Amino acid sequence: MPRLLRSLLFAVLTALLVPAQAQLPNVDITLVDNGNNELEVRVRPDADFDGLFSSLVFTIRWNASTGTDLGNISQVVPAALYMPISKSGGQIDAGSFRYQVFAGFGFTPLNSISESWTAGTEYALMTIPVLNGSDLFEIVNDTWTGDIANNGDYYISLNGSDQTGMIYSISTGVEMGDPDLEAFHVQPNPASDRVVVNYLADPDVEQVVEVVDATGRSILRQVVARAHGEARMELDLRTVQAGAYHVVLRGGQRVITRKLVVQ
Repeated sequence: MPRLLRSLLFAVLTALLVPAQAQLPNVDITLVDNGNNELEVRVRPDADFDGLFSSLVFTIRWNASTGTDLGNISQVVPAALYMPISKSGGQIDAGSFRYQVFAGFGFTPLNSISESWTAGTEYALMTIPVLNGSDLFEIVNDTWTGDIANNGDYYISLNGSDQTGMIYSISTGVEMGDPDLEAFHVQPNPASDRVVVNYLADPDVEQVVEVVDATGRSILRQVVARAHGEARMELDLRTVQAGAYHVVLRGGQRVITRKLVVQ
């Protein structure tokens, strides 16, 4: 279902079910390995919320050639009550990747079951087991998910309003004292026409630095030269509109992010 149609559909429903709120949060989403050979989908609002979690769409992507698979979704209360999630169609192979779209529709306001979200807190929505080995799984917005025929870009609505945040990586994948994290800095911040990224280079791993907007789309992307030790690179921001972004360093199985404000 196209995003505009989803928004119109739930706008009518939520106008009847939920009172108007002065400010609705934008909600980010992430995918975490919970250590039990399962992937956990979490959301993170940037403001308090206790209304209707209207709808959700996201896509998990992994390598099509490894033979790994995703099992059945598991949800627990209260998430199972306010946002039931199911697979939207079957898995689809496109190029070197395999995709699975997920969708959820909510009809139970959080406050009706004595629940509420707190700004900056992560909330687990579902888990799903990884079958037949291991792989690098990601929630993505890419060319395939952005195709209207696939309708797989990350989307979330609250009280019938589009409150889609960004796809992010969280600190659970990076240990405190990790030299990669400590060496990763973005300066100046806020920035205007340029920014310098400091990072720990690895000659054995291909690393990529990206500037990602609030929807999770890559605005700038630059492959890092393979080297050893602390290094730096400059990104030209003159074509980037003012706003809040994340600078993302990807390498092997690692994803590290820093916030960036462009003025």
